[in-house]
Formats: sequence, structure tokens, C-alpha cells
Amino acid sequence: MDVPSSHLRYLYAIYELSKTMPDVGCAALAKALDVTKPSVTWMLDALMEKHLIVKKRYGKIYLTDDGYLLARDFDRRVELLAARIPLMGLALTKDETHAAARAMAEAVPQAGGKGA
Repeated sequence: MDVPSSHLRYLYAIYELSKTMPDVGCAALAKALDVTKPSVTWMLDALMEKHLIVKKRYGKIYLTDDGYLLARDFDRRVELLAARIPLMGLALTKDETHAAARAMAEAVPQAGGKGA
């Protein structure tokens, strides 16, 4: 499935947040991504149309099986890149390395997607 990087960014944030909180809400997602709640609502609607998330009662957000698999694959790509960035000799903190790996994973086409 060809998923825009903006969608992956949200799926990944939901995936990461769900590791530390059982129910992910719009406010937590907006805070994690540093975006407005209306932006979150708009993107969640787009993700629901693609059947990548479901919104339950009280605005709780959950990944569907497809959404989970995409987020998990993205997480693996981020971790692979994060492990290799220190080999470049850049003086980055752990958070900076993770942010750089996440940005690189968003920019690189998915295996089997366009350009692969």
C-alpha cells in the first residue's frame, strides 16, 4: 500500500503513543506531533477512509491491523537508520539521531512502493 509520508507520521505517532498509554486521544496525538487538534481531526478522517485507524467512543484512536503493520514496518526502518547514523561520525544526541532517522525513513520510498 502506497501511503504518503504525512500519513505514516501520524500512524507512527499513534503506534509510539500506544506503547505507553492504552488509549490514544486526539489531544495526546496533537501534543506529540506539535500540531493543532483540527489538523489531527482532519488527518484521522483521512486515515479512517483508508481503514488504517478506527476511532472509538470518547475519541480514542486505535490502529487497524493494516495501520499497525505499516507503523511497525516504519518503526523498523527508523530503528535500522538510527543504528547506522552514529557510524557517520555525527555528534548527535539520541533524540536527534532518532529524529533524523524518522525524517530519513519518511523521505525514502517504501519497499514495493513507487520508485522501488
